[in-house]
Amino acid sequence: MPTANPSTATAGTVNMHLLELFVAVADHGSFAGAARTLGISPSLAVRKIAALERSLGVRLFQRTTRSVKLAEAGQVALQWARRTLASYESVADDLASLAARPSGLVRLAVNHYAATTYLPGILERFCLRYPEIRLAITTTDSVVRLIDEGHDLAVHSGRIPDSGVVATRVREFRRVLCAAPAYLARRGAPEVPADLGAHDCLVHATNEPNNWFFRKGRRLTAQPVRPYIEADTHLLLHELACHGLGIARLGYNVVRRDLEDGRLVEVMPDYKSVYSTGELPGIWILYPNRRVLYRTRVLIDFLAAALEDATP
Repeated sequence: MPTANPSTATAGTVNMHLLELFVAVADHGSFAGAARTLGISPSLAVRKIAALERSLGVRLFQRTTRSVKLAEAGQVALQWARRTLASYESVADDLASLAARPSGLVRLAVNHYAATTYLPGILERFCLRYPEIRLAITTTDSVVRLIDEGHDLAVHSGRIPDSGVVATRVREFRRVLCAAPAYLARRGAPEVPADLGAHDCLVHATNEPNNWFFRKGRRLTAQPVRPYIEADTHLLLHELACHGLGIARLGYNVVRRDLEDGRLVEVMPDYKSVYSTGELPGIWILYPNRRVLYRTRVLIDFLAAALEDATP
């Protein structure tokens, strides 16, 4: 096949959907992965890429039974495809802004606490107001890879990650120390931070797993804790606490009903659980430091207003 010259492709034979598929196959390194992302069958993805290759007059991928890799012409075409898609998206976004009718896909990353505590009700209202905006949501407690993984924005609770993104703090929230009645009956309840050294603590693996900080009045206390169980999600820590395995430090909204129903009991209520700076944790909206599309800005503004008004 001849050398790639995308600009000479026959009009109408190359469209944005084909270019989107081409980029997805290149990014995933497989037809199956790209097909899952775009909601089509792998066999259809293969046929569409073959049609694109015929239109461009080049072979875009080197295929084996185990891998799909870009050919030399495919590497050239990929740069052109990314620029074309970005330009098309920018124009479409400008037109949507003029018409005040946002549409298209927004990729949202949200950590587990915010996803289960705040987002469902907020997104229900958002989707009713903006039915032409589609959402792809990833739940993760590691939002620092926001840019690398292609997300448009993230909602993060806790300490702001040092990740080179634009960050807006929209509210703060309260964490509580709590345990099941069975655990407290067996081990007793801590009354001051120093008592925690003798207790089984359920800790988040990346959120101060060895030292917890407390503020009472103006006094800030750093207390070493003994991690009995570490987990990378607060959802599991919540369940472990309810099953009597130790003392957990969790957002109040996560455990509010358990406290009301007696499944969990708050301990050391006079001490505020803070960071080493003395600050309470916050809810943050994060997005890459680049042009923000209109549909993404609409979601950012909606989330910021809704989170500010949410129950603490």
